[in-house]
Amino acid sequence: MRIIDSLQMKISGFRGRLLAIVTLGILSLALIASVTTAWVTSNRAAEQMVAQGLRIADTLAAQSILGLIYESPENAEKPLETVMSFPDIIQAGIFQTDRRPLSVKGENRLLLPKTENLTMTGAKLIDQTHQAWHFIAPVLTGIHSESDDFQFQLDDPTVELLGYAYVVMDKATLRDLQVNIFLNNILIALSFAIILAVLVNIGIDRLLQPLFKLISVMEENEKEGTRVYAELSGPKEITMLASVFNHLMTSLNERDRRLREHGERLESEVAIRTHELVEARDVALTASRHKSEFLANMSHELRTPLQAIIGYTDVVREDLVLEGLDENSEELGLVIHNAERLLALINSILDMAKIESGKMDLKLEAVDIGDLLKEAGETVLPILRQNNNQLTIAPLENRVEIQIDKEKLLQIILNLLSNAGKFTENGSINVIPQITARLLTIKVTDTGIGLSNEQQQIIFEEFRQIDGSTTRDFEGTGLGLAITKRFSDLLGGRIEVSSKPGKGSSFTIVIPLPIAATNQHGNKDWNDRWITEKTGTSL
Repeated sequence: MRIIDSLQMKISGFRGRLLAIVTLGILSLALIASVTTAWVTSNRAAEQMVAQGLRIADTLAAQSILGLIYESPENAEKPLETVMSFPDIIQAGIFQTDRRPLSVKGENRLLLPKTENLTMTGAKLIDQTHQAWHFIAPVLTGIHSESDDFQFQLDDPTVELLGYAYVVMDKATLRDLQVNIFLNNILIALSFAIILAVLVNIGIDRLLQPLFKLISVMEENEKEGTRVYAELSGPKEITMLASVFNHLMTSLNERDRRLREHGERLESEVAIRTHELVEARDVALTASRHKSEFLANMSHELRTPLQAIIGYTDVVREDLVLEGLDENSEELGLVIHNAERLLALINSILDMAKIESGKMDLKLEAVDIGDLLKEAGETVLPILRQNNNQLTIAPLENRVEIQIDKEKLLQIILNLLSNAGKFTENGSINVIPQITARLLTIKVTDTGIGLSNEQQQIIFEEFRQIDGSTTRDFEGTGLGLAITKRFSDLLGGRIEVSSKPGKGSSFTIVIPLPIAATNQHGNKDWNDRWITEKTGTSL
């Protein structure tokens, strides 16, 4: 695996790319040089072979005079056999002036080309194909000179045209020469490319050795976490790179030193601040615990006198009614109403204090959900009638009893119904219960003013109301829904809200029930274990 990774690194690295560029360049130059050389050489060879063909045609014409004069094919055989003995000559023939063949040699039938004017004073290349050249020379009477510059003149009365000598020369030798030249040049270029690539590779190795040393120094710094400096050796560029790296290491050392000093100072300051925060937290927790314990212990002292005031005031109001003092009776009614509001506020604050102090216990008992909902509806009915609202409680199919804390569940439902009645006028309020083997779900919907998304985020916070200004239209302390959520959490459940401004609200209480909890008698031992597990409160 390491060998493969090393090869991949070499191929994709600087060395591999440089070698690829050099090799590609050499091969390109070799190919161009081979093609150019083959083309030039083949052109020269072709010129020489054409010149040879012209001389052969002239020779054949000179030796064909006797045969044409006597029109004797026998006399023409010997010159043709002599011409056919030349290399690359594949066909030869002697033709009379009327284009009739006197004698022809070769594998295929040879015909004189139908050229409009064959008047000439010497051999001539009249045609060439991919396979061969075609030469023709006039056969003339007269004295032939050995000089190359001698030319016959047709208008000379001593010169007479007897016929034509026709020679066909094959190009096979030329094609073989071209292929051999091209292959030889390619082999030479490839050999040169291999040798040059080896030399370049050796040179690259020598150039890259300082760079590899610098890379190993960098890897050592990364792995060991130490500061190792690079050697300033090698080519100028590598030396400059190593120098910059060494300066970087020096800067990192200085920065690490400063960071260590700063970290030590921060640790000291954090330790001091943490100690102060712990002390402040302990003080705050102690004060909160004392406050909760104080409020929880003041339950009897606060509620007993207030209940006595309500009782005595109610007795006096009845006496005033009997005596016919209705005006005074109505004023005492206002006193009783405000006293009851104060008692409800005290009860809410005390309940919240008990929850915070951990003194709120669960008292499980068999509860009929239908009767509980009916009791809650009768309790809040006067409040709902004040705003001319109608209450509808959906009935359950069967009589169902569950093991649960009745008072807390009743308080949850009363708070939701009171909240719905307070924010709904001339509308309807619906209660929809649903019980399964594992869940108790109670949904309270209204057609009131509704809640925005921002309001839904704060309605379950203590002492927070939809309208917190002093000129608000709705009374309350902001503890009803907060206590409802705390009681729901205490029972192991949750409360959900869905609402839109102007379209009413929907509050849903979901409380998990233990297996076999929805029955006529209940299983207290099992329920005790479940409540302890869910809430951490032992009964």
